Amino acid sequence: MGELTLIERLRELIGPPGPGTIMGLGDDAAILEPKAGLTVLTCDAFVEGVHFRRDYDALDGIGWKCMVANLSDVAAMGGFPSQAVVSVCVGSGVSEGDVLELYRGMLRAARKYGAEIVGGDVVSSDDGLIVSIALLGVVDADRVVTRRGAVPGDALVVTGELGGSEAGLAALMAKLPVEGEVGAAVRRHLAPVPRIAEAQALIDVGTPHAMIDLSDGLSTDATHLAEESRVGISVREDLLPISAHAAAVSDALGLDPVELALRSGEEFEILVALPASEVERSIEHLAAITGTRLTMIGQVVEKGRGSVVVGSDGSGRPLRRTGYEHALGRER
Repeated sequence: MGELTLIERLRELIGPPGPGTIMGLGDDAAILEPKAGLTVLTCDAFVEGVHFRRDYDALDGIGWKCMVANLSDVAAMGGFPSQAVVSVCVGSGVSEGDVLELYRGMLRAARKYGAEIVGGDVVSSDDGLIVSIALLGVVDADRVVTRRGAVPGDALVVTGELGGSEAGLAALMAKLPVEGEVGAAVRRHLAPVPRIAEAQALIDVGTPHAMIDLSDGLSTDATHLAEESRVGISVREDLLPISAHAAAVSDALGLDPVELALRSGEEFEILVALPASEVERSIEHLAAITGTRLTMIGQVVEKGRGSVVVGSDGSGRPLRRTGYEHALGRER
């Protein structure tokens, strides 16, 4: 493919700049008009064979999921997404049509949640396909929520249900028939949604002290929140909102659904620490505004008590990070 031809096709696909973008794709850099509030900036890279497989999903779906990962980061800070730049490293066997399909998926996700692609780069690669996205967002100073504000006595709540993404990946790897609850698990893995509206609704109705999106799994991300807030965490197994399709895949493959819920990455749900007095009205408000389930799964405790998982019999065990460790290139 020719670079100039590809850039022109991408310009046609992306279209003219939207509000807040003075110069978009086609120049040395984008020019943006500053918006009121603070700027949120996040970036993620996605490598074929590690973060996605083309035999599991079409490139349109891969593009969607790559963009959602960034949108979810902005959501967890209490922000709204605005503009993104995308870099794609194109390996052998990747055609111009493939790149356009990948962009269509990214554009679908960006436009659905209020963002636009304003630039980036396309280069050749010796290996597969690599996607890197940097996303800007905006947030009012009085609505910023970080990982660092949880205090002992807070309740831990989580949006949606858990275990589905890991269950979907396990089903794909085991080549289970993609139907019924197994099909739902696969769709959960391949087509996640960012909880932007949910995060905003929680901020509207209460005072969340800390939030984090579940990109690496509950056990890992809860640990991140605890470390940044300098607290401990107690999670109750019997309260985990394990999805029906995660349970179905667990039955089919002989997996432990609780461990699946604890380790399942790429869920993109939001884990929140908020005052215990706000739990009931937050659950009711989220259901009314977004239709999304909110579940209390534990509490924040003093740092000296550590982070634990409490079993149905009342016994506790350490909450250990599980899942894929990218720095190590293997499972924990």
